[in-house]
Amino acid sequence: MSDTIPTENDSKFLYDMLKRRYGERLNPEELEEVKKGVENIQKAADKLRSVNLQNSDGPPALFIPYRKDS
Repeated sequence: MSDTIPTENDSKFLYDMLKRRYGERLNPEELEEVKKGVENIQKAADKLRSVNLQNSDGPPALFIPYRKDS
């Protein structure tokens, strides 16, 4: 796996693909919203990729305290 992540190229590629498939159904304002959505999804994916996990790392424990109803 590559250490460099071409974020801008990925989001541009995804936006261009969506524009080709659905562009005739969307007006310019909707296309701009799609572009923003693709960029936000790409930013979230980059954040997830930046977390360095080892194979031995398990999921975090979820603690939910029990409160007896009175």
